[in-house]
Amino acid sequence: MCSWQGETLCFTVDFALGFTCFDSKTKNVLWRFKFSQLKGSSDDGKTRVKLLFQNLDTKQIEMKELEFQDLTAVLHCVHAFIAAKVATVDPMFIDNHSITRKCMHSH
Repeated sequence: MCSWQGETLCFTVDFALGFTCFDSKTKNVLWRFKFSQLKGSSDDGKTRVKLLFQNLDTKQIEMKELEFQDLTAVLHCVHAFIAAKVATVDPMFIDNHSITRKCMHSH
């Protein structure tokens, strides 16, 4: 659950679909973007996050701003999904990270 411009919305992160935002009352999808369309993000450290997505048709960047009560949990979730997505696309990602962890633990 999140809010945007005073409306209560539902924000979902799905491994196949990517990011979806829909109206909590009507269940109408307001927007949906794939993981590959996420070009940047920023947050105020409190409740607000700005997500920058690239529109596949126009190539324009669209900014979506959302407010969450537990921003940290949402950001951890998004980062976990992105890391998992990268790992499935790039097998070297997993190898490099396991090597990094071993090196860090040995020091």
